[in-house]
Amino acid sequence: MNNQKLYSIGEVAKLNNISIQTLRYYDKIDLFKPASIDPSSNYRYYHEKQFFYLDIIKYLKYIDTPLSQIKEVMTKDAAQLLPFLEEQDLIIDQKISQLKQAQKMLHNRKLQLKEQNILANRPRGQVYTRFVEAQDQLHLSTTDLTPYGNPDVYMRDLAHLLETKENRVVDNFYGCVYDLKDYKDTEQIVYSSIYTSLIGNEQLSNKPKPDITKKHMSEGMYVCICFKWSEPHYFQHYKTLYDHIIEHNIITKNPVYEVSLPNRYFSYEEDDFITELRIKMNESA
Repeated sequence: MNNQKLYSIGEVAKLNNISIQTLRYYDKIDLFKPASIDPSSNYRYYHEKQFFYLDIIKYLKYIDTPLSQIKEVMTKDAAQLLPFLEEQDLIIDQKISQLKQAQKMLHNRKLQLKEQNILANRPRGQVYTRFVEAQDQLHLSTTDLTPYGNPDVYMRDLAHLLETKENRVVDNFYGCVYDLKDYKDTEQIVYSSIYTSLIGNEQLSNKPKPDITKKHMSEGMYVCICFKWSEPHYFQHYKTLYDHIIEHNIITKNPVYEVSLPNRYFSYEEDDFITELRIKMNESA
């Protein structure tokens, strides 16, 4: 080592693209210590063979290994290091999967915001037709939930399933489903299920629980009506849509999809949702 060139801490920092402060901290925690310290000036000096070990530290730090664990790893031989790296490989695969899922959720949220912009420009309380893209959904069967109820509580079952089986945060978007009928008032409308969108290749069975089922909403033209959510006025909007379908002899495919999207995202604000009722038109008729 005496015949090898020594490098100052500043030179090491520059050559290895690392800060002087970081090198001082590594010395302090006994992770990467200088080869020698000048007793008179207290300057740190490193020899070039140490750069190899610094590269290992930088690599392990790059894959998010905690410094305390790096200290332990640096004491291992090659045979001991291999199982550790294999474990890190699995951890990285899991992180990649989570990031891909997060990217899909981001994409899905952007589509929802585009949907909101579409609905924002639709006339309130008037029937229209529009193309709706296909969507894979996870449905929870319900028997007593009406437009007067609170679907958020039911959504916890779907959230729990996705968070435990798929290790992902549930998308807070949800919709409700019920049959197209000649109802006389809102209380007669009972949702057959509520659903959330499936945004990836969730490895769920077709029937993961007795009351939870994967379903597919097909793309196509839907006859729709949108309005600002309001319990007192909900039924009149449904009736407007129903009467339009009957009056114009529109052949539809059950069910009615009720989708509500928030205008604001502040939890302390009064509820402000745009609701769209949509029913797929039978294109073969």
